[in-house]
Amino acid sequence: MKHKIGIHLSYWQEAWSDPLPPTFQKAKQAGFEVGELPLLNPREMDFHALCADLDAAGLLASCGTGLSPDTDITSPNEDIRNQGMTHLKACLEGAAILGSPVLGGLTYAPWGFFPEDDRVKRRRQCIESLKEAGDFAGKYDVQLCLEVVNRFEGYLLNTVEQGVALLEDVGHPALRLHLDTFHMNIEEDDIPRAIKFARNKLGHFHCVANNRKAPGRGHLRWDQIRDALMAVGYKGYLVAETFINPAGEIGQGMAIWRSLASDLDENARETARFLREEVAFDV
Repeated sequence: MKHKIGIHLSYWQEAWSDPLPPTFQKAKQAGFEVGELPLLNPREMDFHALCADLDAAGLLASCGTGLSPDTDITSPNEDIRNQGMTHLKACLEGAAILGSPVLGGLTYAPWGFFPEDDRVKRRRQCIESLKEAGDFAGKYDVQLCLEVVNRFEGYLLNTVEQGVALLEDVGHPALRLHLDTFHMNIEEDDIPRAIKFARNKLGHFHCVANNRKAPGRGHLRWDQIRDALMAVGYKGYLVAETFINPAGEIGQGMAIWRSLASDLDENARETARFLREEVAFDV
């Protein structure tokens, strides 16, 4: 049996608050087996209703989230850290209800936030916070995955080597790395070698072209990426996190200033076919 292939459901959204259920059938009709849900306001989401809608569409779930300066678990401010832990706990509980094996994304520091105070202390605080978050992840049987992002979107984890080092310092079995080929193309000298360096610490994988287009629409060597995933025995989901629509707050937030595909639904179908035929392998 090959990997389950998925798509980040914000592909069809224009605002982060747009309802998710209308995207479920779109993902299924495009040929995906997994829908990745952004859990940005988990305490306002009806996870049981979403679970029923996913089941009706015949989709599995994966989940991602992001911290903000107000929910920063690296912060020297205890109240802010507590807000961050409350957010992560709600996300982990929601992921468990949805049946998602992972909670990925910026789960360790805010997205697009570059503090000017002592970043060494912030890393130490991140380690302590992640130990507590790992306990909750273990309670819900969800892997908490830390996404390695490029230098323009985060400062703490830009390379797989940094990610592995942080995981080793935390030392919690419920934590893994979340890798994304768009970010890796910016930061890694050799993407396949970086994947192999992650080894069994790899918990979640996003497939994206170097230019944010669908996988296969850029210069990345997907045969080499597939071989590296095979080498480390990766068995998780393969999720396309491609943003191609310039409309709305999501397009602007992702810096998509021009349309990167002529037809969203057709592009999604081509993406599913590419992942199934060119990246997925028997596991």
